Amino acid sequence: MNREIDLDEAERILENLVAGRAQKRADDLLPGAELVIDGGQRVALARHVRRDTDEPALLWVRPLSAAFQDPETRLPVFDLAIIRRRALQVTAARLDGPRLRLDLVGGATATVQPARSGQLVVLQDFDTWMTTIPAGEREGLEALDHD
Repeated sequence: MNREIDLDEAERILENLVAGRAQKRADDLLPGAELVIDGGQRVALARHVRRDTDEPALLWVRPLSAAFQDPETRLPVFDLAIIRRRALQVTAARLDGPRLRLDLVGGATATVQPARSGQLVVLQDFDTWMTTIPAGEREGLEALDHD
């Protein structure tokens, strides 16, 4: 099933993908989403999305890199300078099975799909890290309205 969808539906699907809704658990790992640009490297996406109020064709996401391990607590830690929010400026969207394909300004294609293997581990680390940071910082990260 490959069908064109509007941005409202694309936003809902994106939110469902990053939250892991309607996906099966993989072992003890909660489901979530990963981002692939032009068929390149897969990166996990944090569990929050924001559609820009001033530019409705702009979707904000937070791609994740692997965590560092705090030597004292042995808990995962993420560097906010690396996991900055990113904008996806969408020109067209389509649903392709469980994947959301977004055509972007500039000609690139972003695919958001259910996360697999190593990306699920990154998501689990990010979820753990989010519980260790102050509430205000956590809310700011989830809002995706500044870096």
